[in-house]
Amino acid sequence: MTKKLLLSNLLSLLIVTVASADVFYDENPTEYGTMPGSSGFYLGAGYSTTNVTDDYYEYFPTPPLSVQTDLEYDAVMLQAGYEYNPYIAFEMRYWVALSDASYSLDSNFAIPDPLPGSYSDFDAFGFYIKPMYPVSEQFSVYALAGIAGVYVDGEPGWDLLNESDFSWGLGASFDLTPQFTLFVDYVQLFDDTLDYYYGSTQDTAVDTINFGVSFRF
Repeated sequence: MTKKLLLSNLLSLLIVTVASADVFYDENPTEYGTMPGSSGFYLGAGYSTTNVTDDYYEYFPTPPLSVQTDLEYDAVMLQAGYEYNPYIAFEMRYWVALSDASYSLDSNFAIPDPLPGSYSDFDAFGFYIKPMYPVSEQFSVYALAGIAGVYVDGEPGWDLLNESDFSWGLGASFDLTPQFTLFVDYVQLFDDTLDYYYGSTQDTAVDTINFGVSFRF
């Protein structure tokens, strides 16, 4: 899927979701939340466990070289969003590692251990459309669909990943008070195969599980 087609699909999803939410809200104006267009800004923060799986395959050696790298980061996730109405919001997120990754390497060749300072950094940002469904006055489920840019440090002198991709997620939230909300969600930041010279490929996936609290203004 090309980037232009991806952005076109996201724009279509946004238009359909907002229109549907407005129609549903107009038919139920007092049962669900505040009027569209009223102040719905919110900020949040949470803990994120981030998993990176990288499968590198190089056809040139005999036999071909295969290396699987598995990383896990402890990270903090920051969010800022605007709730247009009870059924749709727009959200920005930023993830940053709290420490170096724990890692494991598996290869069909004897490879040296990573150099000191390897896999020391991870960060990502995402921009999302957030369709929501209020199951009750306090409990809601939601989805995320958007674009994320992801950076994963490799060994000194090169990056394991520094790319952007379609990003999606699923989650649930619980209102402790009208201002404070607890949430938990799964977000896939990246999942793609990158092709290099000499027939080598790099298949990388980056997934996060997030636990946090947000404050609604």
